[in-house]
Parts: sequence; C-alpha cells; structure tokens
Amino acid sequence: MKSLVVYFSKFGNTQKLAEAIAETLSSAGPVRIVGTKQLSVSDLEGVELVVMGSPTHRMNLPEGVRPTFESLPRRVLRGTLIAVFDTSYKMSRWLAPFTAARKLGQRLRKLGGKRVVPAESFHVEGREGPLYEGEIERARAWAASILRRLEGRAP
Repeated sequence: MKSLVVYFSKFGNTQKLAEAIAETLSSAGPVRIVGTKQLSVSDLEGVELVVMGSPTHRMNLPEGVRPTFESLPRRVLRGTLIAVFDTSYKMSRWLAPFTAARKLGQRLRKLGGKRVVPAESFHVEGREGPLYEGEIERARAWAASILRRLEGRAP
C-alpha cells in the first residue's frame, strides 16, 4: 500500500509523531512524508492512504495549514483512505470536537477522502511540548491499528 503522511509542526512535536507513524506504515509498503507547505497535487498521485496531522491552535487548525486545502483541487482524494491526528493539551471530552484532527478529517472528507479510523489526539505537556511520555509509542500503535483495519483489502 502506497501511503503519504502529511504534517504541520511548529515546535517539532507533530513532526516526531508523523515520523513514527510513517515508520510503522512502511511495513505495508512505500511511504512518503511531507510538510504541508511542501505538499503538491503530484504527491497524492497513486496514494492509497493519506495520514495528516497538525497541532491544535485555539481549538482549530493553525493558520499555516489552511492554505494547504485551498491549493488542492476538488475531489482530489476521491476514493483515497484517510486518517488524521493532532497534538494538543489534554482536554475534557466536551472539548474533544474542537481539535485540529476533527477539522482535518472534515476537510479531507470534503476532498473525497474516506475515513479509516477515528481522529486521534496526542498530548503535549505545554504550549511548545514536549510530548507526554509514551505518546510516540501510542502513535506507532495507532498506525498499526490503521494497518490492521486495512488488512485483507484488495489493492
């Protein structure tokens, strides 16, 4: 399975998670990892799975991520499987709908993507991090759950 991991990272925490996720996904086929600012339409060609992550800023997507979606053609992800994650503070379950991952999922589905697993949040200790202990391992486990969900799917 050909996968693409796309991320936006201001302090490096989301990038670390993206790298761990890409490493786990590589057991199922080729994986590319690219920052949102470098993403082009050609990166999406032939990709079966797109995993995208971003930090949560003010209970929303960071300003730096929004132009990414404006540059992509409508339905560019038609039939492509998607999974999304974010980095954020630990918050009450009442605030869970206000994370970057939820917003990323909405945007990718609008482009035609099909969700594989629910959005996931990984937690940072402070505004700039670091990640809580065990979050990298949890990201690897989350990526492995994506692969398990896709086992047996026809290419």
